[in-house]
Amino acid sequence: MGGGALLATGALGGRGREASAKVTDEGVAIVRQYAVTPDDPWMVAHGLRAMGRSFTLRDGRRAVDYLLETQLTSVAANGKRVLGFPEEIEVHPNMFLKTMLEAGVPLDHAFMHQGRRQTVQDVVDGARALLRPAPIASSPNALPWSLIALTRTTPAVRGQWTNAWGEPVDLDALVENALRLLEQASLPVARAMREGRPQTGQAPVHGFTCGGTHMIYGLLSAVHAGYAGKDRRQRMQQQMDVLVWRLSADLDLMDRVYRGRTGDFWFEFDAKLKLLGHAEECLAFAAVHKVSTLTPAQRTQWQAASLTLRQLLKDLDARKLEEAKMLDRELYRQLAGDTCHARHGLTLT
Repeated sequence: MGGGALLATGALGGRGREASAKVTDEGVAIVRQYAVTPDDPWMVAHGLRAMGRSFTLRDGRRAVDYLLETQLTSVAANGKRVLGFPEEIEVHPNMFLKTMLEAGVPLDHAFMHQGRRQTVQDVVDGARALLRPAPIASSPNALPWSLIALTRTTPAVRGQWTNAWGEPVDLDALVENALRLLEQASLPVARAMREGRPQTGQAPVHGFTCGGTHMIYGLLSAVHAGYAGKDRRQRMQQQMDVLVWRLSADLDLMDRVYRGRTGDFWFEFDAKLKLLGHAEECLAFAAVHKVSTLTPAQRTQWQAASLTLRQLLKDLDARKLEEAKMLDRELYRQLAGDTCHARHGLTLT
């Protein structure tokens, strides 16, 4: 365990998601090679997502304790100091926190930070204090991770509080706003689906992080946590119908975009891995937690996409990611991170 962690090994270990990891080995070699060094905390967090709460770095430290003990900082908030992860490291607000929570790290998990005993609950309290609705309400690339972290730890009946600036926070209203953003951005895709025709180009939802799949997953998580409103479950069912259709429609669009272009193999490969891996997470989460239902035909589509995803991971495992790294370092990081998401999705069920 990490140097300052206070819980016994067994308390943070156990079966959890690791038990389901036996379902597939696809992606494991990549995760254990590229997500185990402390020089890239973002990658370590993705390794945690792929492998579960017992995931360790090459030096033997638990990933969760490495993140909490070395990456967490004290953030200034209206004259106060609260715990939080620097956004320039985690990229999306509360990405590290929600990853830990989803991996099963308990709120009372204790660690040492700047000489003081802290718990994950303290990090959650910091996230609540730092959440400012106005700047993120219209940002699809900031909302999803906060929705997951805070709806998991805040009962819907207590979804209102005051942040560090004295501003009112209504978590249910943020969930509703996120769903409206997703619905509006997905309209061109939904229209093509209803009309039974190929997509003619990218829709606004394709401009959301990872094609909007993080927003979908965040909303599924919120609905499952009790933030279902009066009709959100039905509206999310419509979004899941669109997502299943995109499993083939988006791949077809990618084939047309990249057709005849040379030197773009890795970019096309990652575009497909990103879509299928993140969609797998959404579909698996919805199935496990019964947030939406699929028709027999949709299940067949999902199964076919899962097989394609497994083949992509096998193909990637047979290649050297250094090839992509020489071409574009960020592309290389995305390939490794998307592998982690794919593995997480494939082991959820």
